[in-house]
Amino acid sequence: MNTLKTILYMGFMHGVFTIYLPYQLSARTQTFDWGIFRYLAIPLWILGALIIFQCSMDIIRRGRGTPAHLNPPKELVIVGWYRYVRNPIYLGALIVQFGLILWFGSTLAMVYAFSFFLAFHVLIIFVEEPILRNQFGAAYEEYCRSVPRWLPKIK
Repeated sequence: MNTLKTILYMGFMHGVFTIYLPYQLSARTQTFDWGIFRYLAIPLWILGALIIFQCSMDIIRRGRGTPAHLNPPKELVIVGWYRYVRNPIYLGALIVQFGLILWFGSTLAMVYAFSFFLAFHVLIIFVEEPILRNQFGAAYEEYCRSVPRWLPKIK
């Protein structure tokens, strides 16, 4: 059941906010051309989608929940991409956004991606992290000390 809930939730949220809205903004407002570098968008789209998919599966399998706030994981997930950054699903979505910026060369896509990042950051700091601290206590605190929020540590 968690798989179906995740497909519906992630399909809607990322379908609308990660793909549809920025595509609508970008496809109509090309302001510059990246030339051949435009094709770097394709591996970025693949990487971003792969991160989102793998992390969603980790939440279902290891966390015994969904990425949705209404049915959160019951166990703290610190495997896969979560070993490197605390918010890999959002990072995957931003990688997809960066691919759209490269593909379409749209200033509006840049503004949207920046706004997207700010909205995620505020949501994480003021909603998600307090809930996770309350739910998982010391284990989450230790996780926060050892794993960065956005940019992976290079070892």
